[in-house]
Amino acid sequence: MTYTVIARTADSRLLGAATASCSLAVGNAVPALVPTAGVVASQAWTNRRLRFEMLRGLHRGRTAEEAIAGLADVDADLALRQVAALPVQGPGAHQTGGPCTPWAGGTAGQDFVVIGNYLAGPEVVDAMGEAAARALAVPALTSLELGRALVACLRAGQDAGGDSRGQQSAAVVVADTLAGFQYPVLLDVDLRADDSTAPLDDLDRMLELKARAHPAPAEVVPRTQVPPRPEDEQLWSTVLS
Repeated sequence: MTYTVIARTADSRLLGAATASCSLAVGNAVPALVPTAGVVASQAWTNRRLRFEMLRGLHRGRTAEEAIAGLADVDADLALRQVAALPVQGPGAHQTGGPCTPWAGGTAGQDFVVIGNYLAGPEVVDAMGEAAARALAVPALTSLELGRALVACLRAGQDAGGDSRGQQSAAVVVADTLAGFQYPVLLDVDLRADDSTAPLDDLDRMLELKARAHPAPAEVVPRTQVPPRPEDEQLWSTVLS
């Protein structure tokens, strides 16, 4: 009952996700990211724990396909789920279980994955994929620019039919990989419209307010300044043990 895009910039500096649904607070249930691992999504008959399992797999060096394949070991009802994973580097992957409410499916490009279920038809994910490919072709996107691009992908999906039941909630998140491991995860953009008649309009408005208030971190930190994070592996090992 949801459509989602997960993405990274071409330089692998930024990771992000945007999701929309005719359900309450979709941002609480579907996307998750960790700058040192990647970005993931779990939806349909949603099992939120699968986000952690995919991020753990990516952290351990598994490909996106391997991280998704491993979910069968922890979820006996995996056929009811729709999932996507995109590591900091390497191809993304997605999987849609047979019982997911039609129309359901996805598409993937070099730096993005789009999935959706209970949609008007395949044209929804096709439109989102085309929008993502165009947006991510722009070099050196800032956090706010990526956030706007991801919401534009949702709007392309909505214009193509979107969730066949209508709109209720949407969310967009963006993180900078220079943040390394921090808990809670340090997000440059973290905006949600949890119960709205026009959630995409709400996200656009909040992104504009954020731009007026202060620049995103990725706009003020030099792009060549990559602080060493030798503690990342130890911290992740503790969290993901």
